[in-house]
Amino acid sequence: MDKSTTQIPISYWEIQKKQRKVSALLFLLLLIFYLLTIGLISAAVLLSLRLFLPAFKLFSSIYFYKYTAAVFLLSAVIAMINFFQARKDGVNYILTNLRAYPPDPQDRYHLSFLNVVDEMRISSGLPQIKAYVIPTVNINSLSLIDKDNIPTVVVTEGLLAEASRDELQAVVAHEVAHILKGDTFLLTLICSISAFYEKLMESSEKERESYGADVLTRSSRKEARYPLIYLTGLLSYLLIHFFITIISQNREFLADATAVELSRNPLALARIIYKAQIANSYLGDSTLFTPLFLVPPDSRDITETTWSKLFNTHPPVRKRLKVLTEMSHITIKELIEGIRAQEEIRKNTRPEIKSIEELGRERRELIKNLQERATQNLDKEKIWLIKNAQGKWEGPYTLGALITLPLFTPAIRVKNVQENQEGRAREFPQVRFALYNQLKNQPISQDLFNKCPLCQSVLIESLYEGVRIKTCQICQGRLVRMDDLEKIFARKELNFSEKLKAKAKLYWEAILNPGKKPSALFPKKLLLCPECGLQLTVKPFSYYYLIPVYKCYHCQLIWFEADELEILQILVEKQEEINSGGETCNFFV
Repeated sequence: MDKSTTQIPISYWEIQKKQRKVSALLFLLLLIFYLLTIGLISAAVLLSLRLFLPAFKLFSSIYFYKYTAAVFLLSAVIAMINFFQARKDGVNYILTNLRAYPPDPQDRYHLSFLNVVDEMRISSGLPQIKAYVIPTVNINSLSLIDKDNIPTVVVTEGLLAEASRDELQAVVAHEVAHILKGDTFLLTLICSISAFYEKLMESSEKERESYGADVLTRSSRKEARYPLIYLTGLLSYLLIHFFITIISQNREFLADATAVELSRNPLALARIIYKAQIANSYLGDSTLFTPLFLVPPDSRDITETTWSKLFNTHPPVRKRLKVLTEMSHITIKELIEGIRAQEEIRKNTRPEIKSIEELGRERRELIKNLQERATQNLDKEKIWLIKNAQGKWEGPYTLGALITLPLFTPAIRVKNVQENQEGRAREFPQVRFALYNQLKNQPISQDLFNKCPLCQSVLIESLYEGVRIKTCQICQGRLVRMDDLEKIFARKELNFSEKLKAKAKLYWEAILNPGKKPSALFPKKLLLCPECGLQLTVKPFSYYYLIPVYKCYHCQLIWFEADELEILQILVEKQEEINSGGETCNFFV
């Protein structure tokens, strides 16, 4: 590839100068687009007036200059609003849509990412680069430039988990190359403008839902509520998407070449592109941001046909890999074999984690005794009754369970059976104190704070696959923040015993055959959150993984009983294997 086409700009000021030219060009294209669109639509409407007003002549000197000035003024105003709105809010919209957040320096995976971003910033000569992480197990990355002209590099949790350090350097170098070449600035603007049209189309749609024989069988379809607005938005969206497609094909090759200049490692970039392609890394709920990604969704379907060149934002992955492997003097087959060997070594060096049944008989007896004692202590705290709408008493409940009931209000009548007192809930100091602590995000009961809900042992802070969680060292329960689960599922640092895999298989069969339920899917007893003291809600982990777990929506925590988190990890890895198609490892061979 010609060196002049991959030469890195001399300074950041040169990049800013290029961005101003790109902005002016894009604004001019927007203005021309609106002139044509508004001009054609308004001309059609005005010409149709001749059917009712024969004296009206649009192209006469009386009307034409006024008409032209009005169309130009209206087009300029709309183009300015569209352009500056996209410039102002576009990046925030994209980051919000992808649920991206700043990396945590206390997380070793995130810290490595921050260090690599800083290395590439120094190598490229850029004064500042922001970093963001997307909470998904998929493998992908993108770059953006915000309204202050500060570039941003975004990667997924899956990429941080799967990439070695040299691969991470290559990915960041690839995104920095897009920034240096001006691709990021242009695509950020265009995708932000496209987002405006997508929201316009969504606003003109209404969703109709229909139900089958049972309530769970539901289908929905969208209908255009304002056909003209929808048609205008769709046309604009398609034109801009086509424009993105035209400029996107060659930019990936140029970015790959510039990334090699920055990282000096074409093989590392080839490895991570292949891993991302195999993972079929879909991000977000729309293909709107596809041009920004390292590898687009469903990249296995991209071929070298004329149709593919016209309507795909990226070149075929095979073509990119061929260029990079030739730089490394190896074949694509040798690249894939090397990746397989690395993954096998990594898998064999992971420590194995065992199920609760494999801890030994004495340990299991201790756990059983502690749990029975904790249940008895909790039963002693069930001293509250509540009067329902029919005037009947319900209960008994613990204080934490009482104030989480759907029918509970400070004005409802309750009864303390221990003190044999009845009255409004707000009249009891215990209830008022509990509600005050809940408002201040403090635990309702200090006696239960940071205690295992099952056996009342003290919870210990620990690292689980690089994520800070709390663990009961007696019964192996784990308290995990909901936001950290994607990190755990993405990071494959552990092997699982055959006993755990057998238990996970029962759950997998239950997912495929809802009529067949493992014993752990049967109702669970009620527990209290070790952080706030409110009653934990028993809910399926997700609509797909129907394992019932304890959730605290107040603290955004999940309490996993022994083996539940590990079983979920096994199921997620199994699903990833299915999504990759099994045979995808041989795709390029």
